[in-house]
Amino acid sequence: MYNRINWRDISKLKSLTRIEARILSRINAQKQIHSDYLVQRAINYIKKKYPQSELRDQWSQGVATCVHHIFPKSTYPQIAAYIENLIKLTSEQHFTKAHPNGNMTLIDPNYQCECLIAKSNSIEESLNTGELFYSKESFVYIVNTGLNTQWQLPLSFDNIRTQLVAKYNEL
Repeated sequence: MYNRINWRDISKLKSLTRIEARILSRINAQKQIHSDYLVQRAINYIKKKYPQSELRDQWSQGVATCVHHIFPKSTYPQIAAYIENLIKLTSEQHFTKAHPNGNMTLIDPNYQCECLIAKSNSIEESLNTGELFYSKESFVYIVNTGLNTQWQLPLSFDNIRTQLVAKYNEL
C-alpha cells in the first residue's frame, strides 16, 4: 500500500513540490496558448493577403482555402508562427501534393521545394512593392532552420532559389 506511486505525483518531477509542479504546469499551458495564438494570427494574415494559391501549378485551380506550414509545425515549433513559413494552397494542392495521400504526417520533399520557391517569389514581389509584410532575413532564418543550413545575407532571391534547388537535389 505504501510502496505505490501517489497518483498526484505521477507526472511530477521528484525534485519539485506539488505546488511548484502545478505552477510550472500552468506556465507551460500559458506558453502553449500564446504560441497557438501567434500561429493562428499568422495563418489569418496569409488567408487575408492571398485570395488565390501562391503556388501556380496544375492543381492550383479553384479556391485556395488551406494555409500550409512549409516546414511542419510539429517538427519545427520555433518557426511555426513565421508568416514566411506559411503558404496559401488549394485543398487539392494541400491534401494530395504537400501531404501525399492526405497523410498529414508526411511531407513531399519535392513539393516542399516548390512551396519554398513559390514563397520566395511572393516575398520578393511583396518587398519590391514596398510592403513591410515579409522579411528576407526571416525567410533565410526559416530555411536555415528547416534545412539545417548556414546561409548568410546578403543573398539575392535568385541565389536563394538556386541554392534551394541545389539543396533539395542533394536530399
